[in-house]
Amino acid sequence: MAGYRSGMSKPRRSSSFDERAGVFKALGEPTRLRIVEFLQRRETEATGTEVAEHAGISLALLCHHTDALVESGIVRKRKEGQTSYWTLDREALAAAFRSAAR
Repeated sequence: MAGYRSGMSKPRRSSSFDERAGVFKALGEPTRLRIVEFLQRRETEATGTEVAEHAGISLALLCHHTDALVESGIVRKRKEGQTSYWTLDREALAAAFRSAAR
């Protein structure tokens, strides 16, 4: 790592830091932000078809984007048969913003 000499310890990042960074990285992509905003406006979970139609993307591309959102911890997926349902984890999203505002 640039700026570190041999024998110097590198700063450690906490898992909390990494988790928050993952949330903001996921939100940094416009399609993912549209997906999150769509889910935020809903009272109930949304099917993959509903989310894809709103975002103007294919179901295949939706899977790519929602995988990143699920990995970041701000979107949850539930599968019933062939249908996937998506919900926003509002508390996880709020926690990332509260933590960043400190």
